[in-house]
Amino acid sequence: MKRGVLLALAALLAAGALGTYRAGMNAERNAWLARDNAQLRSANARIAQLQAQARAQEQVHGTAMAAAAAQFEKDLHDVRTQKDGVIADLRSGRLRLRVPVVAAASAACGAGGASTEAGAGAAGGDGEARAELSAAAAEFLVSFASEADAVVRQLSACQAVVAADRELQGSGDGEQ
Repeated sequence: MKRGVLLALAALLAAGALGTYRAGMNAERNAWLARDNAQLRSANARIAQLQAQARAQEQVHGTAMAAAAAQFEKDLHDVRTQKDGVIADLRSGRLRLRVPVVAAASAACGAGGASTEAGAGAAGGDGEARAELSAAAAEFLVSFASEADAVVRQLSACQAVVAADRELQGSGDGEQ
């Protein structure tokens, strides 16, 4: 009987030791899990913060791109409108394009397609002979100048895009 009591006591001691061991293991695991969860929460909060910051930067960048595109479209419309107005004035005769002519070239051009207006110089005007461009030549020059203006507007829009991209890149450098 003593032997049975001793076995029961040994079994109880073993069960108690095992329970204490498991409790210690669980406490240590819980401490690790708590530390890991705290680090995970901190990392997730940082990710959320960086994502919000990136969205805000993208929104500012998108607004800058939309503004540059709208300005470009407005500028192109203005260039076309101005060109169309000048060509309409040329065709109606309200506007004429004249160029100064050197006296020797005036005689040579007089035989060609341009009409010379030497009367203004002889009558005591500005003293400079002028030749009027043909309607086709005037329209060509106005259209050519309009194309150049459109290229300038396009270059300005490209510069605005590059500046906005550089600003976006510059604002993200210090955060990594």
